[in-house]
Amino acid sequence: MTYRCAFQVVEASDHCCRHFGYVRPSAYMPHLSLLYADITDEEKKRVEERAYALDETISNLDFPIARLALYKSDTQDKSLKSWAKVDEFDLHQIS
Repeated sequence: MTYRCAFQVVEASDHCCRHFGYVRPSAYMPHLSLLYADITDEEKKRVEERAYALDETISNLDFPIARLALYKSDTQDKSLKSWAKVDEFDLHQIS
């Protein structure tokens, strides 16, 4: 079994940034968090093992996303209480 991160990286839209002349002030990696926790590598391994025990095909999981919410978060806030929803979007399938 290979080690997998606890989030799925979402491709950043560099094309759009160039198109509108936007320069990011710092490196940013948009992503979808599947697990947000301050845990040890050992705990991460146990979470991964539990997920595979529930469904051994979990690494091939595929599902449609109909809504997407964007949150502003303070990475230092481990309580998550400072998280604030910026906006929520309905996603429509393009044929």
